[in-house]
Amino acid sequence: MAAAIEKTRMAPRLAAGLAIGTVTAALLLGGRASPSPNNPRTKRWYDRLRKPGFTPPAPVFALAWPTIQAAQAYSGYTLLRAPSSPERTTALVFWGANQIGVAGWSEVFFGFRAPGWAAIGSAALGGSAVGHVAAARQVDTRAAVAGLPLAAWVGFATLLAEEVWRRNDTPAT
Repeated sequence: MAAAIEKTRMAPRLAAGLAIGTVTAALLLGGRASPSPNNPRTKRWYDRLRKPGFTPPAPVFALAWPTIQAAQAYSGYTLLRAPSSPERTTALVFWGANQIGVAGWSEVFFGFRAPGWAAIGSAALGGSAVGHVAAARQVDTRAAVAGLPLAAWVGFATLLAEEVWRRNDTPAT
């Protein structure tokens, strides 16, 4: 019986490659539009926005995202290594949706300069992040716990994006 279960698990190197590759791709795609020295116009636009006092300084983002992405990679790896089941499939669908959401959020907020739509996107991503945690809990507690940093950050990002939208009277589109 143990041999049959082991055959349904993804090989460790393949699971690691898929999880790390997916998270890295999401990070790189999302970073294309972010305010950085590579995007001086976007940086100037972002710097001019009226932001709430609880906006983290840039170094906080630089510390938070590697931690969140490492946790996401670990969660994906853990789920990919779990035995096949409908619960695992559900957790992986939420995990994949989270990677798509992470990749697209910066493009919406910074690329399209649409904080309103980004707030809506954050709320949707938050729902997906919570769904991932709940679904992953049915498969592997470690994968669920690793999903918590994204869920917490996205909850905060939703509030922050909504406040930026409200304070700057930017259109939703």
